[in-house]
Amino acid sequence: MRKVFFVGLGWVLVVVGAVLTPMPIPIPMIGIGPLLIGCAILTAHSKSFRRGLQRVRLRFAWLSRRFDQFTERGPQTVRVMVRRTTPVVLLRHARMRARHKGA
Repeated sequence: MRKVFFVGLGWVLVVVGAVLTPMPIPIPMIGIGPLLIGCAILTAHSKSFRRGLQRVRLRFAWLSRRFDQFTERGPQTVRVMVRRTTPVVLLRHARMRARHKGA
């Protein structure tokens, strides 16, 4: 039950952050905070979300660099999220699969 609560909370924060980020409100980019916190919660509690975020970071290098830059000043939960979603893991698995097919 606890995992369901955290996954639901994470998705709510991601949606709220995605809606608030482009809105023209007095504080620009206020939606980035809930978006990153929601991603951090989902990364900790959802393996499929973590793998999806790894694929997104592998495909879009600019986004991956922005995540890495944010770890220098971000909260601890976001630092852990960025470290757990490094796309290096996917590259390593692709190399291993290629090696086994060639052998």
